[in-house]
Amino acid sequence: MTAAIPATLLYGGLCALLLAALGLNVSRLRGVAKAGAGAPLPPELVRPVRAHGNSAEWMPVGLLLLLALELSGAPGRFALHLMGGTFFLARLFHAAGLYGRNRLSVAGAGLTYLMILVMGGWATVLGLSR
Repeated sequence: MTAAIPATLLYGGLCALLLAALGLNVSRLRGVAKAGAGAPLPPELVRPVRAHGNSAEWMPVGLLLLLALELSGAPGRFALHLMGGTFFLARLFHAAGLYGRNRLSVAGAGLTYLMILVMGGWATVLGLSR
């Protein structure tokens, strides 16, 4: 049986794995720092927490748009994979940049905005044309 939404399944799965890895790392670091829920956040946890939180904020929107485009029968399987893959890489770059304190986070944020704008624009055009 062929999946009706292969792009969303692939990039949704990859995003879920990344989000889980980021969350597990925050939990691990909280344990090491003995910083439970409600305790002040130690400075060494600020970037990992932001990497996880930022991913949790943007991934649902990007994946929902990818799913909507795929379910709408948007033409161009390659285009869907290009957008989904770029969105996933953007989130990976952003998280890596926050951890490494380098410009990858800026590139990741910029690519995320670009993919949200492209997918949102495409969804809007498709919605208006029906």
